[in-house]
Amino acid sequence: MKFRSRSRSGTWLFVLLIVLSAAGGILLLALSRKGTPAPVPAAIPTLSPTPTPTLLPSPLPEASPTPELVPLRHVVQPGETLFSIATTYGVSLAELIEVNQIQNPNLIRPGEVLIIPGRTVTGVSSPGSTATPGPPIPLATAPPRPALPTLTPSGTPAVEIAAVLGAGDLAREVVRLRNRGGTVSLEGWSLSDATGNQFVFPRLILFPGTEVTLHSGPGESTPTRLYWGRTVPAWQSGELLTLRDEKGQIRDTYVVP
Repeated sequence: MKFRSRSRSGTWLFVLLIVLSAAGGILLLALSRKGTPAPVPAAIPTLSPTPTPTLLPSPLPEASPTPELVPLRHVVQPGETLFSIATTYGVSLAELIEVNQIQNPNLIRPGEVLIIPGRTVTGVSSPGSTATPGPPIPLATAPPRPALPTLTPSGTPAVEIAAVLGAGDLAREVVRLRNRGGTVSLEGWSLSDATGNQFVFPRLILFPGTEVTLHSGPGESTPTRLYWGRTVPAWQSGELLTLRDEKGQIRDTYVVP
């Protein structure tokens, strides 16, 4: 009997040790889990929204300027006359006077702008525009004039007023100049009266023994006939006409009959 009692006591002791060991293991496991921080979940990357492509309108092509033909303009240079300008551009003196509405063809000044009749240049205006082209039109200047031929020495020029005919009648009024001396250039010479009427001669060579006729009215000038382009007569009976050279020196005088 004593033997069975000891055997049972040992069994219960053994079970108790097992229970305590298990409890201690559970306690240690719980403590180890409590001391270890829980892992932080990794941040989920934020997805950026994909930009939606925007179609930009295509720029409209600029309208090309429309070329137009506009009248040619000429800037009067020192020493030029209407006759020399008309000769340079190959137009008639009468047309040049009419287009520019010139009252006194002998009183043009350097810097004045003249329209050349029948001559055009290419200008630019906006599409659909009916107004005069906006951009400024370059003003033309006459090409360099060819040098006058060298005059062969032939004695001292002696240009005189040979006659004045039809004074007071525009259709008939003329002045005849005659050269009784050597060859002379009449460019810059002038014919004037006491009332302020004055005609300045263009580039013109007058050879010995030749004449040139100056008409007061309009017309087409030639090497032997010059047309002043006036609308009223220039000379009156009884007045004194004076012929001066390019230096202003008096070469001849004449009383109108």
